[in-house]
Amino acid sequence: MELSDIDIVLAVARSGKISQAAKELNYAQSNVTTRIKKLEQEYQIQLFNRFPKGVVLTSKGEQFVQYATQIHNLLHDLKQDMTDPGEPSGTLKIGIVETAASSRFMEILNEYQITYPKVSISLVNATSPKVLRKKIKDYEIDGAFISGACVKEGLKVEYEMQDTVHIISKRMDTPPASLCQVSWVVFPEGCPYREMTEEFLQEEGLSARNIIEVSTMENLLSCVESGIAFTIMPCSVIHKKPDDFSVFDLADRYTHTTTTFVRGVDRYVSSALDQFMKLLNQKCITF
Repeated sequence: MELSDIDIVLAVARSGKISQAAKELNYAQSNVTTRIKKLEQEYQIQLFNRFPKGVVLTSKGEQFVQYATQIHNLLHDLKQDMTDPGEPSGTLKIGIVETAASSRFMEILNEYQITYPKVSISLVNATSPKVLRKKIKDYEIDGAFISGACVKEGLKVEYEMQDTVHIISKRMDTPPASLCQVSWVVFPEGCPYREMTEEFLQEEGLSARNIIEVSTMENLLSCVESGIAFTIMPCSVIHKKPDDFSVFDLADRYTHTTTTFVRGVDRYVSSALDQFMKLLNQKCITF
């Protein structure tokens, strides 16, 4: 087996199609097919079940992929370690939930960029912590800001921030007489604030007129500011225009939330990531 065979098997397993994997790796399709057959002959196993529309891993194939993924990740860390110049440089990929993308976070990024100009920062936005956890696992990002109590095995918490959650509406002189039959704007399934909103409505016995689903913070705030809907979010999301909104308290059991910065456990920490985490802790951000 050659090390490049690992990339081939992982690419085919991800896409479920040999043709797509070949395109991704810039290989001839016949070459990918031959390499897989050679591996199967070498280990006397069948890695994939072949179907007219694609391939699916066999049980042995799934075991192979588990080992192959570990080897692939170790090789990634080896390369990072051996080529790290000792000073922050290269690309730093940070995942961030929409609710954490506040001006205070951007101020930290700005300071980091000024201090370490050789580092190119790439931000990956998502509304679901699950998406960011997978990207860390797949080595697509170096770390991520994740909202809610959603830290899972394989992740290491490097920083934790507390925030308070409130009901946010368009600007009102007086609180609404009732929250029954109003519309609510939320992020897609998987967002902890959507789950909090649904729990609040259920436990308080409130029926919503409508649930509006959006995928960006800009659209969510536009719905609230225009009076189309209410939302449940940290107050930090309205930091740019606080006078355009009204904020109402929730019961204590809903009020507190946590945003953590996490990275893959046992993963190599580059100089760029190490200095970013140090700056983050020095500034003691509260989102």
